[in-house]
Parts: sequence; C-alpha cells; structure tokens
Amino acid sequence: MSKEATGGELTDVPNDQYKKFFDKFTEIKSLDIKQWKPVHVLAYFCQQYQNTYHTNYQFKFNSPSPTKSFEVFQIKKLAMLLSSSPEILKEYIDWVYQNKVTKAKRKLTSISFLTQEGTVNEYKFNVLLSGKRDLNISRSTVLPEKYKLVFDQANVKVNTYGDLAFISQISDMPIELTNAFQTIESMGFDTSILKRIV
Repeated sequence: MSKEATGGELTDVPNDQYKKFFDKFTEIKSLDIKQWKPVHVLAYFCQQYQNTYHTNYQFKFNSPSPTKSFEVFQIKKLAMLLSSSPEILKEYIDWVYQNKVTKAKRKLTSISFLTQEGTVNEYKFNVLLSGKRDLNISRSTVLPEKYKLVFDQANVKVNTYGDLAFISQISDMPIELTNAFQTIESMGFDTSILKRIV
C-alpha cells in the first residue's frame, strides 16, 4: 500500500472500489468533521499512523469491498463502543496516539488496538465523561485492566467500580491501598466518579 494516508497516488490496491475509497481520504482536509463518515474517521486514523510511524498503515484487504473491510469494521465497532459522533471519534484517536501509541513497547500494526475494551473504557470514563454528573457507570461496571493490576499488586482484588467505591470508603486505609489510589490517580483515574456511584 502506498500513500493512502496522505492522499498520494496509489500503486497497490486490489481493485477500483478500493481506489475510489482511498480517494475519499483527502476529503478530511476540507470536509467539516461533523460530516465525516467511517471512511473519513479511518482516513484520520491512517494520517495519525503515518505521522507517528513515518510509514503508511498496511490494510488487510480481507474483502473485495472496502466498506466490508477489517478496518471499516473496526471503525464501526468503535462507534458502537464509544460514540457515533465523528468529533468524539477524532478526539479519541488523538488521545490514543498521545497516551497509548507513544508509550507502546512495540509498533502497533493493527487498527484493532483502537477497539480494546480497556482502552475505550479508560477514555470514556476518565476523559469523555470526566466531571459529568449523569455518568452511565454503575457498581457493576468493569474497571479497566490497568487499574485492576495496580490493586492486584497491593494484594486487593477489585473488578468493578463498585468494588473500588467500597474500598475507597475505608476510614483507616492501609498504606498499600493509599498508594494504589494515588497511583491510579496519577494514571488519570478520576476518583470523584466513585462518590457518584456509591
């Protein structure tokens, strides 16, 4: 695949449908974000990939139709997990590149890292919904994996926001737990969420 993220001349596409599909990538330069379709969100993802790795994202070409491709499926899955708003999806992609991709130990080669449940939930609860009163979090909402690991290291098993809310109310909290709470806050966890679900 050549230059699909930058709108350059394509040299390695399986058919004309993909050529027309990739031709739409350049529309993100002029089209209002509110009007973006999945192809434009994907184009933006590819642009960020190119800016980060200085190489173009490699498409799987698993379907002759680009609208049924693995990459479009992942963008649609992300819309179901997070939001169908292209503005929110763009902000999420920016956040993932700034906070996850740059810290990854290896080069990410599949768009599926965007749709990992832990990453989506972390963004949803700590960025998108941070400070909002009408949160869609209940006691049974599963905590992102990275926060569970912090408490595992303190020998405390937490799985849900309810578990964490309960633990946060301990009046004489052991130092291991205090440190665990400080650690997750430094990782971006908004502890005020816990007060709203108790």
